[in-house]
Amino acid sequence: MTKNKGKYITWLIALLFLFFASWQLISNFYDQQVLSQHEDFLQQKTSSFIRLTKNENENFTQTALDYVKDSDERITQLTKTGEIIFDTFDTELSGSRSRRPEVKAVLEGNASGQSVRRSPTLEQEVLYVAIPVKENGEITQIIRMAEPTKNFLPEAKQMKQAIFLVNFVFWLILTLIILSILRRQNRPVETILPVIKQMIKEPEQQKKILQNSPGWQELYQNINTLSKQMSDTYYAFTTSERQFYTLLNDLIVGVFIIDETGNVIFINQTLEQQLNINAQNINQPFTTVITDPQFIQMIYQTHDAKLINKKIRTTDTKYLLDVTIRLFQDTGYIFGISYDMTRISQLEKLQNDLIGNVSHELKTPVTSLIGFTETLLDGAKDDPETLKSFLEIMQKDAYRLQDLVQEIIESSKSSDSNDIITPINLANLLEKIVGDYHIIIQEKNLQLSINGPKDLTFNSKVELFTAICKNLIENAVHYTSSQGKINIRFYKEDNELILSVEDTGIGISQQEQERIFERFYRIDKARARNSGGNGLGLAIVKDYSEILGGQVKIDSYPGLGSTFTVYLPFL
Repeated sequence: MTKNKGKYITWLIALLFLFFASWQLISNFYDQQVLSQHEDFLQQKTSSFIRLTKNENENFTQTALDYVKDSDERITQLTKTGEIIFDTFDTELSGSRSRRPEVKAVLEGNASGQSVRRSPTLEQEVLYVAIPVKENGEITQIIRMAEPTKNFLPEAKQMKQAIFLVNFVFWLILTLIILSILRRQNRPVETILPVIKQMIKEPEQQKKILQNSPGWQELYQNINTLSKQMSDTYYAFTTSERQFYTLLNDLIVGVFIIDETGNVIFINQTLEQQLNINAQNINQPFTTVITDPQFIQMIYQTHDAKLINKKIRTTDTKYLLDVTIRLFQDTGYIFGISYDMTRISQLEKLQNDLIGNVSHELKTPVTSLIGFTETLLDGAKDDPETLKSFLEIMQKDAYRLQDLVQEIIESSKSSDSNDIITPINLANLLEKIVGDYHIIIQEKNLQLSINGPKDLTFNSKVELFTAICKNLIENAVHYTSSQGKINIRFYKEDNELILSVEDTGIGISQQEQERIFERFYRIDKARARNSGGNGLGLAIVKDYSEILGGQVKIDSYPGLGSTFTVYLPFL
């Protein structure tokens, strides 16, 4: 629309320029014609005056005064060199007028001379005409007649005004015709342009042209069709884009996108958690949104390497991330993904520790059995006392090896266990398990108590639940010093079984509490080995508790003992 207005204004300026130029041309031409006609008139009067003075042979001065009497005309008699002889306006006037244009033209040989200028004598604009008087082809004198232009130009102004009016009407009609033509040519543009602007500004909304113009009907219909297609395409695009970003947001890997200006335009929830940032800060420079220095350094490096892959440890969250960042040169966009390797790294470490611990635990009894066997074969078997002592030690190591293998098998059980759910009387089960450790309890003079409802029955998988209770009690018995106390409590609360085993043993530091449930992890390895511990008991408690839909918690402090509490839902 602004462009069309500019076009109209340009045409108006051009037409105004042509109007004033034409009027200036007509005005100058008309003035020239008026002056030319009056010059001819003065020439004729001057020639008549010259003939009159020649024929009548009268006194020049009196004849001249009578000739211009009752008029504003003026006659000046000049010598052949331009010196004033007589002037009807001022009889005392004298001096040379050879430099006056009209006189100079005569002196240069022209038949006459004309000039329009302001007269210092009359103090007004005057038309001068000079004609030479010749005898035998020689100039004897020059007669100059002058008349103020005010005598004839005002009369021409009325005609000039009429001419101006006609010229104005002509250009006005021409302007209206041109603007009408422009308006007719620009009408479809003025109709379509606002619709196209709305289509660009709000592509999701369909726009229509409702005007009915026979000349432009097909164009309007095509614009309406284009608007509908654009609206449908935009809807399909936004739907696909929304689904795409929803998919990226739900991925378990971190994803971010940076545009060509360096602003973050997308970052999913996973990466938010990995970097501990807020995704509401998108559409800002990536250095503002992403604060991890290693991550920022990798993004900068993509401008040179195009593709970067590194494993980094985040500064804030301490996650181990496998980050891949790619620069798309055609668009300037940067796309990055980050995979959380923290758990995998931990599992790899646990796997290595497990292999090392299992190897170590198996190596000790196996080495013992091989050593005692070789000793017996070398002749020690012939000594009855030595033979009995070695066989007892070998039996103990064999049982230890059997227990280790059994616990490894139990620790590998999963939630797919097919154990049948059976009602279990807790008091009877706990008393039976405690009875298995009766000898150790007496040797260490431990005070052990079981507190809970005698008739409380809990439905569970017997093998798994029994292993939980056995390992908790065994752990308390082994790690409680002589004369110590062990308190076993169980009760039902909010449809949940709570089983706790409290001891006055060595206790566990806060740092070790984070690893106490790892397989083969032991606080005091020498003491655990002497007591028969292998570091699998608490790992079994944790795994089986989770299989049964519960959890285990620990409350402990070094030197003050420990309390292990298991929470299991009633089935």
